[in-house]
Amino acid sequence: MASIAVDPQPSVVTRVVNLPLVSSTYDLMSSAYVNTKDQYPYLKSVCEMAEKGMKTITSVALTSALPIIQKLEPQIAIANTYACKGLDRMEERLPILNQPSTQANTCFSNLDLDVCLKENGHFLTS
Repeated sequence: MASIAVDPQPSVVTRVVNLPLVSSTYDLMSSAYVNTKDQYPYLKSVCEMAEKGMKTITSVALTSALPIIQKLEPQIAIANTYACKGLDRMEERLPILNQPSTQANTCFSNLDLDVCLKENGHFLTS
């Protein structure tokens, strides 16, 4: 009997990172960060020390937390399922999440998100 492979549900973190608004904003901020480091050598050295420290801290934290994460895996999977459902609802109600930040910026130019959403036929109320 052949076994059927079931694709596991993607993590909510992966889905959020892959949203066009999030990924394009990250790209813009990352580019600005790199350009700033390139323009200011003293700031670059401070940033690189901070980056190295964060990598070390992250590595130690992950190593320490791994046994707990493995033990809580079933609960994490359930939480992920609910988070993905919530993200589905957010994507339905806020189509701006599926636009790159350059397009979404037109809505935020006057910092009136409520007006922008109403003009596009979307409301924040349930």
